Amino acid sequence: MTQSTIDSIKIVKYHEGLAKSIADMWNESREGWGGDASIMTEEQVIEKEANSEDLFLYLALDNEKVVGYCGISEYKEDVKALYIRLLNVHPNYQGKKIGKQLVLKAVEKTVELGWPRIDLYTWAGNVKAVPLYKKCGFFWEDRDETTHLMNFIPLVLQNELLKPYFQHLDWYKDNKRVIEVKPDGTKENGFTFFEYIWQNEQYYVRVQIEKSGRGIRLIETNEYLLEIKMDSHSKIEGRDANLQVFVKNKTNEALTIDVNGLQNERIHVHATYKQVHVKEQYHIDIPVSIYDGSEPNEWVTHPKAELNIQMNGLRCIMALGTYPKKAMKLKWVYHPKKFETNKRQICYLEIDNQLKQNAEISLELPENSWLEWTEPIITNSVEEIGLLEVPFLINKYGFIQAECKVTVKTEDETFEWSEPVAFSLPNFGVKACGYDKEYYYLQNGYYKVRIRKRDNAMTVGSEENLIQRTVIFPPKFGKPYIGELSKKEASHFEWNQDEQKSTLKLFYEISKPSNLKLIACFELYGEGLLKYWLEIENSSRDELHELYVYQPIRHELNQTYVPLNNNIIYFNDAKMTDLSQLNSNEVSENWIFSDDLKEPHGLSWSKNAKIGFDGWLLYVEEKIETLQVKGKIRTSPIHIAVGAIKSVEDFQFFATGLRETMLINKEVNLSTPTTNLVLADQDKMAVQLKRIQNRYFHGTLSIEEGQEIIHQMEIHQENNQDIQLEIPTKKKAYTPIHYSLESDSQQIQGSMLFIQQDHTKIQLTKEEEQSIYKLTNGDLTIRASTRFFPTLYSIKYKDQEWLDSSFPVPEPKAWWNPWGGGVQSSLNGISLFSWLKEQSYTTFVKKTDQHGNVWEGLAIHTNFEKHEKWKGLRSIQYYLTLPGVPIIVHFTELAHLHRSIHEALYTELWLKKGSISHTMAQLVDTKGSQWFKAGSEEHIFRSSNPYLVSNHDQTEWMQVFSANSKADSECIFSEEFALAATISHLNINPGDDHRTEPIFMLFPGTPIEKEAIESLKTIKF
Repeated sequence: MTQSTIDSIKIVKYHEGLAKSIADMWNESREGWGGDASIMTEEQVIEKEANSEDLFLYLALDNEKVVGYCGISEYKEDVKALYIRLLNVHPNYQGKKIGKQLVLKAVEKTVELGWPRIDLYTWAGNVKAVPLYKKCGFFWEDRDETTHLMNFIPLVLQNELLKPYFQHLDWYKDNKRVIEVKPDGTKENGFTFFEYIWQNEQYYVRVQIEKSGRGIRLIETNEYLLEIKMDSHSKIEGRDANLQVFVKNKTNEALTIDVNGLQNERIHVHATYKQVHVKEQYHIDIPVSIYDGSEPNEWVTHPKAELNIQMNGLRCIMALGTYPKKAMKLKWVYHPKKFETNKRQICYLEIDNQLKQNAEISLELPENSWLEWTEPIITNSVEEIGLLEVPFLINKYGFIQAECKVTVKTEDETFEWSEPVAFSLPNFGVKACGYDKEYYYLQNGYYKVRIRKRDNAMTVGSEENLIQRTVIFPPKFGKPYIGELSKKEASHFEWNQDEQKSTLKLFYEISKPSNLKLIACFELYGEGLLKYWLEIENSSRDELHELYVYQPIRHELNQTYVPLNNNIIYFNDAKMTDLSQLNSNEVSENWIFSDDLKEPHGLSWSKNAKIGFDGWLLYVEEKIETLQVKGKIRTSPIHIAVGAIKSVEDFQFFATGLRETMLINKEVNLSTPTTNLVLADQDKMAVQLKRIQNRYFHGTLSIEEGQEIIHQMEIHQENNQDIQLEIPTKKKAYTPIHYSLESDSQQIQGSMLFIQQDHTKIQLTKEEEQSIYKLTNGDLTIRASTRFFPTLYSIKYKDQEWLDSSFPVPEPKAWWNPWGGGVQSSLNGISLFSWLKEQSYTTFVKKTDQHGNVWEGLAIHTNFEKHEKWKGLRSIQYYLTLPGVPIIVHFTELAHLHRSIHEALYTELWLKKGSISHTMAQLVDTKGSQWFKAGSEEHIFRSSNPYLVSNHDQTEWMQVFSANSKADSECIFSEEFALAATISHLNINPGDDHRTEPIFMLFPGTPIEKEAIESLKTIKF
């Protein structure tokens, strides 16, 4: 590519005439986005951009070829910010500073429109782009759950006090910031400060931004230093606070300043200082009042103490964000137990003493009709964190919605406030509604709708399932579409019930694209069926024409039936397809259905509505032709069935009135009487045959090992009594057997697995230099070093490595930073940065399973003492093996004395058999595609249980099996990595020790079939 070609690059706004070239750019950029095989068309681009929320879409053109893309929208998660929604540069044009031009254009447009900042998201391992973003003024927030960057260049350039300096400074070229690929910020007294420095031969400017308040808190130039401070970021409501202002004059002429305090909903700054002359230094303490309100979260701008300061006639708003909180933070936790009527129940009150000194808390629990408190007044002393068991008797089921009086006393202070008591008391047929600090709830029986107040995202499901596969996001209105509802909380709600259903209505008012009154309506039936719609009133002064309602929904497309072109297509549980790879015009009926065995999910919409796909989302779109002033309209309903309808045939009939038939097969089961699969030098093994069918059977039972029949017998049964028999064994680690039960009319087949351990002595060694713990079991060797990373970083079988790891030093990889690889289990919400801040160590251990078999291995212990949320959490990861058997079992023990653990546990297995390009996974008993290779295009697929990992010529095998049938398992293969992840959903009470279900890794000579390996579920520790 010649330099003249690069000089020809120009930045333009999007128009439909460029759609074909945009589609070409995306198709030619697939490798840069993971190598997926999806194809973008001109029609899809036109539809996607017509539905986009972008305020502006800038494109980089080389002549008429689109080579760069930058979409800018209003930021959904917070106020007063724009957002780079999507940024891409054609792979043939990367390194040519096109990305820089697009980002600078986005910053320039933000300044021009008067917005104070622009944000973006990326991934921690994006080592190429992060330096570009930082050079263009972005700061990387140090957060666990996301990689979020904020740019305050517009705020700085719009500041009156600073504008004169930027007539002589170039904010991009004169930036002296040190660029590192890691989170930014200097921490001081709980605050995080981001710092810009600009300097040339004549001028110097230093500006600090306080992260939580998103405001300027320090300005230093050649002439002066202006700074505001508080002694701590966290502030207790009801205590006096002070804001300190410090001014230093570096010149020979006096500065004249005015200082005026500002007021907002939560914080009043009491200051009025006029015409103060500062010759050298000036310092004042300003009283600040902090009022009650909701505790802020990381996603939004915090309440802030603000000052309007004028220096020599130039105005500057200075601000410090704060974290206002009560003297003690209380959280009610109750996990309902089914079928317990009027029995003694316990809920827990988790307490954070935010005073950080010993204090007495007293709670006056409210009288109410739902339950009877065993102790109406509870008093306890809490030093830092505490846990109260609060016993009660249920009088009636529903949703307790009440307030208790809280009094907290120290030697010097007393705090009083009312604290909501809100939690569900579900039971069959009971309808109720309520809310807590985070959600609105609508319940019917054991099903519940949750609407998150922060962003109005909605899920429906049963009590025991934390993560639902279907999420309804807040609607948008347009076109172009505007998503104002994602930042607006309902003004009020109403609920009602009748014999069949429970009904909730949430009321909102929005101003974009027009003034509208909205009511989001939910009807929940006890079987797990939700009906959802919107009621819309035109509250503007003008009649509305062609108002579009865009309802985005996420529904995971695995184990899912979709009606396409008048056929029903099954998207299997292996390959998870991005919805945008489908043509929405081919959807021939108004439903989709997922036959998840845990809880089947169905989604249906009006036959008159339009269905579309946008990435991982599908959307239902309706067009309102005319809406008169004060006119009202009701959108067509959307139905979600969670467990209410069990089969695709029934759900198709529910949505359309059409039916199809499907065949269901039945099975038998062969097992050992004791369920112990582990044999110790035995010549025979005892087994028993169980038949589910309660019917006469006359036929033959055959048992095979490999291709050899090792046992055969005639069976005559008048009923389904168990059949006891003994079969011979061979001296090898794994003995999978296959059985066949055959009569004149039917054949039923199945398999099971036996494990034969021998007298091999397991060797345990420690290499002190890098603190490597090594275990050798015959041909199997495993290694861990917590000095490197809390992971099992190596598995070798017959001197062949199976794991991908960065040992001996963590490093960025793909989306992960830092990355260690290996095999590790960790809680959702704890970043790898946070994990490495904690103290971990390794030990050699022995564990005995329920049958008395002794397993030996490594345990990685991590005790959380620094993490703000999870301080006190104990995690122990086990990696165990049996003497003489090439098998590894992995599980994790978790406990917290004072916290419930209501999170997902991710077990990651990073694979590299020889090299990434030689690594492949083969799925067992799945429909459709059977194997996937790493090292080329990106594959995201649902893994079977078990699944096989092998090298490219399939001469070596590792077989992976999870004993947790409810765990979600998926794999991501790309040219850079091969990751297999198992996701388990935890529900652990405070103080309880919890052991996760084991994951087994076997190294057989030949793969063991799925049914046989299912036998491993019987092994417990």
